[in-house]
Amino acid sequence: MSSGNAWLSMTHLDPEEGAEALLNDAVLRLLLEQAGDALVLVDLKGRVLAFNGEAGRQFRISPPEHLEEGRLPGCAWVRPEDTTRALEVSPLMRALAGEWVKEGRWGLRRPDGTLVVLKGSVVPLCVRDGHAAGALMRTREEPRLGLNAASAARLLAEAGALLGAALDAEGRVEPLLRLLVPALADAGVLYLVAPAEPLRAVAAVHAEPERHVLLVELLRRQPPDPLVPGSVLPMFDTGRTERRRLSDTPEGAEDAAVPRALGLRCYLGVPLVARGRVIGALALFRSDEARDFTDDEERLAEELARRTALSVDSARLLREAREAVRLRDEFLGIASHELKTPLTPLHLKVQLLHRQMEALAAKGLPVSAERVSETLDVVQRQVRKLTSLVDNLLDVSRITAGRLKLELEEMDLASVVAEILYRFAPSATQLNCSLELDAPMTVVGLWDRLRLEQVVTNLLSNALKYGAGHPVCVRVEADGRLARLTVSDCGIGISAEDLPRIFERFERAVSDRHYGGLGLGLYITRQIVEAFGGTVKATSTPGQGSTFVLELPRGDIPEEWVAVPRTEFK
Repeated sequence: MSSGNAWLSMTHLDPEEGAEALLNDAVLRLLLEQAGDALVLVDLKGRVLAFNGEAGRQFRISPPEHLEEGRLPGCAWVRPEDTTRALEVSPLMRALAGEWVKEGRWGLRRPDGTLVVLKGSVVPLCVRDGHAAGALMRTREEPRLGLNAASAARLLAEAGALLGAALDAEGRVEPLLRLLVPALADAGVLYLVAPAEPLRAVAAVHAEPERHVLLVELLRRQPPDPLVPGSVLPMFDTGRTERRRLSDTPEGAEDAAVPRALGLRCYLGVPLVARGRVIGALALFRSDEARDFTDDEERLAEELARRTALSVDSARLLREAREAVRLRDEFLGIASHELKTPLTPLHLKVQLLHRQMEALAAKGLPVSAERVSETLDVVQRQVRKLTSLVDNLLDVSRITAGRLKLELEEMDLASVVAEILYRFAPSATQLNCSLELDAPMTVVGLWDRLRLEQVVTNLLSNALKYGAGHPVCVRVEADGRLARLTVSDCGIGISAEDLPRIFERFERAVSDRHYGGLGLGLYITRQIVEAFGGTVKATSTPGQGSTFVLELPRGDIPEEWVAVPRTEFK
């Protein structure tokens, strides 16, 4: 049966066992394909001679070649009234022993762990002297009439135990769907959405193996094929449960082909709500139009969705808390190192100066003003560095508390940038960097001068740090009532995976062992720019440098200031 056909040629039968008297290949093929019931034919040696498509759907296995200890591979026969107790003898083995079961009812645990009740008959074939040459089993799945109160309670208990079994709740959603399919539905999909991320299907299950493969494949596509005509997105706006028949969708509708290919006829969509916002959706489907979801089943699905949302949200909060603690510990380590860096030379210089003055005083010699001046220069530089670090920490505190205030006044962005480039000229020379400014026009706007200087300083110092030995180009231009500042370097660059996070707190695209800093400069820059109502973006190619583009609204300025050559502005 490795070919996967729904029938097996009767030539596998041993003529000496009377098998040639059953049916020829052509008749068997026709009967198997037309039958609405599952048909399984085996011989006395346990070889599976026939296994039609309906049998594959009911047992959820591919056509096997042999029975395994009298059972179909991976399947276990259980008592229908108590599924925890196995049957002592399988129906096929009873028939091979010569027993004819005309009206049987059996419970079946399939390889995927789902349970179903089958009704049918098992007939011994070519019985001679009480021994059968083979057996034919015919089964039909017992219709599910819905969950009773006891079954619903048991399902909720199993779901609760499953969701509480691990901290990674998202990793438990597929086993959860396997609890619901087929107990509550024939197929299910669970969607989740995270802040600033698109909607994604994190798990999908279909009761039929072949359609399950198709369902998973469809959901992996970008964008995924729609399972629900009109999509599940409106649920994220309304936060309300949806229930309808997909079969009512017009035949020609563009998004009706996929659910029909999967055999989906009825739909129940339940939002996952946590802390007042929709974080996902549970979509359940049935294939039988006559078995629409009931009100009780809808309430059960809503309770399952509520528990799932709580578990997923709690797992996310725990993950965020752990990440916050990790970032805090990492920041404290970096901050202590950065604060200690200027303190060490500061302490040494002051200590050296003190000893020199004591030595000169002991000899009655005058103190050298030049030597004191050099020492004080070093001290002043280190104090400025300490002040900058402390100011950054204070700014983060103000931003977090929502106390970042702006004092707006008219100023020329080009002049501000030119002044800061002049201040950075000595540092650029030490780093072997050339500073280039392209600012042909006066770009006047209403900004906070201190904060604007802070933004330009952060971008320029960032370019010099990571682009040492290469030119740094700065361009200032006006685009109507928008001001644009571009800072480009030809340094180490930033990888594509690091670009989205460089504007976050304490984040860096390089190791702190090779480059200093608290990882706050770009974060503070973005916060100030957004307070102005502007945007800042970065593009980069590793090994070729980075470009930061800052755009700021110029505020309510006179029309004649929109485009003015720099020489004309006063």
